[in-house]
Amino acid sequence: MRNKWIILILIQAVISLVAGILLSKMSLIGRIGVSTVYTEYGFMKHWYKGFAAVFIVQLLLIAILWAVKRTTTYKNFSLVNLIFVIIGLIGLLYTFYDFTSTSHKYMNSQFHAGGYLFWAGWFVTCLFFFFARVKPKPIIVPPINHTTNTTDTTTNL
Repeated sequence: MRNKWIILILIQAVISLVAGILLSKMSLIGRIGVSTVYTEYGFMKHWYKGFAAVFIVQLLLIAILWAVKRTTTYKNFSLVNLIFVIIGLIGLLYTFYDFTSTSHKYMNSQFHAGGYLFWAGWFVTCLFFFFARVKPKPIIVPPINHTTNTTDTTTNL
């Protein structure tokens, strides 16, 4: 039962590791831009920081989908998962636009592959949860008190 979760987390770890390595392979122009102008993206210069950032996002997605699947109905979970798939599609399309139309087009193609790999990991998690079974949270119902009626109803006629 736990093997499927371990496999999902290991798959996400591998995807995050490769994405972190690829994101650190930015071009010289990209490194200069990250070092001088866009310092908030400095974590991408180091593969282990990129790995950690991508892996944390993937683990948060796994935790959210697991909690929603465990606590809600299948219909509500499907809606939430579909929303995450749509968010992923919008993110993928924006990433493609960003890498082809803005200054990010001067980054290395390996950097672009790392960005696309992040979204591939996102879709792997969403698809996994469409098919994975999660044990629902047990519903605690208070016991019904069955007391016997001790009044004599035959004398009330």
